[in-house]
Amino acid sequence: MSINSQQLNKATKRFFWLKLHHDFFNRDEIRIIESQPNGKDYIIFYLKLMLKSINDNGKLLFKDTIPYTPEMLASITNTSIDTVRVAIDAFAKLGLITLLDNGALFMQEVQKLVGSETPDAERKRIARAKQNSQPKLPPADKKRTLSGQSTENVTLENRDKSLDNKENTPLPPKGENRVGEVWNQIAKNLEFIFCDNEQSAISKWAEYLTAKQKTITVLQIETNLQSLFQLKTGGYDICSMINDTISAGYKWLLKPTPIYLLQNAAGKSVASNKQRSYRYNNPEYFVPENKSDKCELRNYLERCYLRDMVDPRNGLALSSEQKSLLKAHFDFAKSKRIGITDYIYQTEVLTGKCLLEQSINGLVASFIDVAA
Repeated sequence: MSINSQQLNKATKRFFWLKLHHDFFNRDEIRIIESQPNGKDYIIFYLKLMLKSINDNGKLLFKDTIPYTPEMLASITNTSIDTVRVAIDAFAKLGLITLLDNGALFMQEVQKLVGSETPDAERKRIARAKQNSQPKLPPADKKRTLSGQSTENVTLENRDKSLDNKENTPLPPKGENRVGEVWNQIAKNLEFIFCDNEQSAISKWAEYLTAKQKTITVLQIETNLQSLFQLKTGGYDICSMINDTISAGYKWLLKPTPIYLLQNAAGKSVASNKQRSYRYNNPEYFVPENKSDKCELRNYLERCYLRDMVDPRNGLALSSEQKSLLKAHFDFAKSKRIGITDYIYQTEVLTGKCLLEQSINGLVASFIDVAA
């Protein structure tokens, strides 16, 4: 099932579309939403938001800078304001959307479902389809080699290969060409300028993704590079983001948060920690006073639990019992289709109580069900 978008991506001159799996409407989240009053309106609104966000890798921003308000979303999607507010709340609870630090909405699944094609590739594909549908006539004269083999089919085959849509073109294996060099060459072709340190980080990211996914297409490379370039131009330290993502073992780049902004120098963070109240005699486990603080604390907790495997209260290595408790928490989050980052934010940052002090049984009993 494919839903086309008529928008043209200006940076790479591509048409984008969503590739929905045939069981899209059988998914638990979609069924929960559809079963609610006005549920079908919520589903249509959700699809409109996904189409609206595919040109920006899932982010919803007006003119690439201004977060959409519910009133703006109601206007551009031709949806009632009440439907918009209820739907967004439901989507957030089900993990279908996330509110970014800059106030923008992020559609969680867009990057996994997006497909694209350049206008030139579309024209060539249609031309090939027409050519293949026509009956093949015997040629008047065929050039043959000394062995008697025709060279015409070889020429036609080579031409067809050169016209193949590059979203199906895999990256050469490491033995033929280092994937990092290929990525950086593609970045140059797209006129994405990265410094030497960033190119080294991109090479590391390229080899990491190739090892994770075995094969990766040119389209996937371009999408990754475009995201990295947008983050770089937005003032984010993509080197640190790549390193932290690899350390955490994720397939998708970590979300851009204030901790990765280049202007957030280490000295500034230390100075701000001295003025904050904190818990457990640990300045890094501070009491958040605003949204930016909450995001910073969430990032600290995420690093402790997922990368360093330490207790965020004291920095000591997690015991086997603590690891088992964390696993139970994260399994519970998956059962509710909530991302681990969002789960940490909801259950620890917002409550002020360490996950290692929370019984999973108590959470199961008290967790709010959207369908209720």
